[in-house]
Amino acid sequence: MTRLAHQSRFNRVLKLLDNRQYHCVLDYGCGDGWLLKTAWEKGVIQSGFGVDIAPHMLLACQEIFSETQDFQFCQPDAMASTISPNSCDLLLCTETLEHVGNAEATLAQMLQYCRVEAKIIISVPIEIGPSLLLKQLGRYLANLKGRYGYERYTLPELFAATILWDAACFPSSHSENAEMRSHKGFDYRTIEKLLNDQIAIERTFFSPFSSLGKYFNSTIFFVGRKR
Repeated sequence: MTRLAHQSRFNRVLKLLDNRQYHCVLDYGCGDGWLLKTAWEKGVIQSGFGVDIAPHMLLACQEIFSETQDFQFCQPDAMASTISPNSCDLLLCTETLEHVGNAEATLAQMLQYCRVEAKIIISVPIEIGPSLLLKQLGRYLANLKGRYGYERYTLPELFAATILWDAACFPSSHSENAEMRSHKGFDYRTIEKLLNDQIAIERTFFSPFSSLGKYFNSTIFFVGRKR
């Protein structure tokens, strides 16, 4: 289930690029660079920047892009000295905004490096409603050998989040002033409102089973343009 969710998410991003060619991409929360490398090999992107907080992920990116000088990688606090403002025509941010302490500030930081009308693809996990029940079951099964690790919910917490669609009534990193946050307590609707306030949303998609909407999917995608 976990493998299906991750693979489906990456495939969805690649499809949303519409076989167009982008001159410069900013991938915020780039991880090990797999998505950037795949898009580059397909000829969809020509150059760009990857940003991540984990040094070992940035090292992995530098290794897989060692054949070209068209990509640079840095941590968020080094973006100003690495990326020129208004230089990117594509922004990717997958499964990242749920983890930052101040999503509004992070989004504003990313947007300053995008041109007007730059394409924006942002995804966040669905951790509320019936989807959460399926996710927790999948996480439990994945952790049977004790190597996966996941956040547990009490029965009242699970009822509130899955049936009442209320993730704010129990303690989590999202109910605290935390610099880094986890999945428990995350409500994608807070990000949806934030994005609607700051960018022009054109389409919304769900993954891996788009026809099932918000009820039985792991991820929601927002596709839009910088105003």
